[in-house]
Amino acid sequence: MLLGMDEYPFHQITATFAGVGGTDPAWNDGHYLCLSDMAGEVGLASTLRVYQNNDVMDGFVCVRHAGKQHNIRVSRRLRPDMGTLAVGPLRLEIVEPLRTVRLVLEDNEHDISLDVRCRSTVLPYEDPAEVTRVDGRLISERITYEVTGKCDGWVRVGGDRVPLNPATDSFFRNHSWGYQAGRGGPRLYGAPLIGVKRRVPGVRQWVLFDMRDHGGFWFVDPNGRSASGKGAILYPDRSVPVVDVADELDFYDGGRRLRGGTVRLTDADGVVRAYAIEDLGWVYTQGGGYFGGFDDGLGQGVYRGDHHVEGEVWDVSHPTTVVDADGKTFEFDHAWAENFTRLTCDGGRGLAHFECVVIQEAQGWTTHPGKAATAGGR
Repeated sequence: MLLGMDEYPFHQITATFAGVGGTDPAWNDGHYLCLSDMAGEVGLASTLRVYQNNDVMDGFVCVRHAGKQHNIRVSRRLRPDMGTLAVGPLRLEIVEPLRTVRLVLEDNEHDISLDVRCRSTVLPYEDPAEVTRVDGRLISERITYEVTGKCDGWVRVGGDRVPLNPATDSFFRNHSWGYQAGRGGPRLYGAPLIGVKRRVPGVRQWVLFDMRDHGGFWFVDPNGRSASGKGAILYPDRSVPVVDVADELDFYDGGRRLRGGTVRLTDADGVVRAYAIEDLGWVYTQGGGYFGGFDDGLGQGVYRGDHHVEGEVWDVSHPTTVVDADGKTFEFDHAWAENFTRLTCDGGRGLAHFECVVIQEAQGWTTHPGKAATAGGR
């Protein structure tokens, strides 16, 4: 099968761009895009991702507004239309590679829509490639780059249409590809990785931020991954590695959700910057299909028919307890959430996608966190 991209002399394997160099259903490639306005009216997380070996493209949009999270999850058969980054009402346009993308969600039955253009203001940060093997068994192999900048357009939730101001409002984008555990459907026949821990107790931080005169990225993971402790201060024409991350973080009652604090970054030039953090709200990406979040519980990258759309609305005004449309209360069995925060540094203000995860107990590779009813739930 030939694609338009096959005209370009960039092939890496003896196949067209319709194929990849392996058969693992966990192979995937896609964009993760988030945004927030300075006032904290909207916080949004989204993705569009292809699973070539499963013949699937899927995606989601999760929007937080007025204390509620509105979710829409979409999926389709990937072939024959591999060259269009669109699933149902959701599409991503690469306007200018590494510079400008446009994210659109057309009107749909879940009553959220958007049209946002995201323009990079700094160079991308290229993460080190990560390969995870356990006793020789390949578990994960992935490469990623991160980029941030300004966004303009609008997000509509019900009757509320929130404009985005390119002078103040920011986007945060991640593009990754490779083999990734937990995607492409459950592993039904492989032996479980008994006793092998994927997560260890501690505070994990994955942060992209955008200030008026620079951007940046840092990653801290208590399990000592090769990418942990790395990052950069990003400018339009250069980047300076981050060599130290020091934090004093404050959490809401329960100790799981970030409230505020301070982070100090030291770069390779010896410059120390202190960023004051102010919470603007959070999004649970389980609403987008992470952690088995589709209605069938099978997670991302699974074939659900040629066209599939689902979603719901949650009340997420409490730091940990979620209330669904039927009034049932629950908490997730994990602390994963994407915080959006306002940052202040040297008198200037900016925004951050601040994934701050408090891992209280070690987690195995075979763990599939889900929802747990609270004491008052039904």
